[in-house]
Parts: sequence; structure tokens; C-alpha cells
Amino acid sequence: MDKLLQPDTGLMVWTVVTFILVLLVLSKAAWKPILEGINAREKGIRDDIERAEKANADATALRERYESQLNEAQRTIQDMVTQARADGERSRQELIAAAKAEAERIVEKGRRDLGGETERLRSELRTEVAGLSLSLAEKIIHRAVDKKVADEIVGESVRSVSEAKR
Repeated sequence: MDKLLQPDTGLMVWTVVTFILVLLVLSKAAWKPILEGINAREKGIRDDIERAEKANADATALRERYESQLNEAQRTIQDMVTQARADGERSRQELIAAAKAEAERIVEKGRRDLGGETERLRSELRTEVAGLSLSLAEKIIHRAVDKKVADEIVGESVRSVSEAKR
């Protein structure tokens, strides 16, 4: 054990020479390729990171463009819905106005028809009343009035009833 703690100069020299030889062999044969591999791998990783960052930036720009287009489409759809509602309300108002006008026209036509029919019925009633009055007068005076005189009396009665009414 004592020998382990005592340095041997010959062994030290050979150890240093061997170490230097191993360093020279490794530097020529392995060190250069290992460093080149590490540098190539580092460059590849750097390139991959740059490509990933560029792809991320492109994806972000594309997402923003799509979001912008989506927002524009939503605004367009909202405008179309608003326009459709306005058109629907306008059409509803036009239909209501047309229906009211048609109802008013029908009511007015009914009033005119009713007025004409009322006047016709009044005229018939006057003629009938005059005829009945004439018949009653005939019976009262027991004599027959000829047809021409009867028509004149009926006409005068109708005119006098018409004038009295107005």
C-alpha cells in the first residue's frame, strides 16, 4: 500500500505520453467528426426552430385573416337579416294598407248598393202604396177608373210622396 501513495516517475511519464497520444488520436479521428456532428445537429435544430417560428407566424396570420373574414361574414349576415326584417315589416305594412283599402272599397260598394237597393225598394213601395190607395179609392167610390187615369194618379202620388220625403 505504500507503493500506491509513492509516485513513480516512469509511470507518470508513460501515463502523460499515453494521454497525449490518446488526445492526438481522438482529435484527429473522433474530435473533429464529433464537433462537426454536434455543430450540424445544432444548425439543424436552429433551422427547425426558425421553420417552426415561421410556420407559427404564418398560422397566426392565417388565423387572423380567417377571423377577419368570419367577422365580415357575420356582419354581412347580420345586415342581411336586418334588411330582411325591414323588408318583411314593409311588406306587412303594405299588405295591411292594401287590405284596409280593399275593405273600405268593399264597404263603400256595399253602401252604394244598399243605397240603390233602398231607393228601388222605396220606389216600389210608393208604387204599391199608390196602387193600394187607388184600389181603396175605387172601392170607396164604387166606380172603376180607367187604366190611363189610374196610371196618372199613381204617378202623381209617387211624385208627391217623393217630394214630401225630400
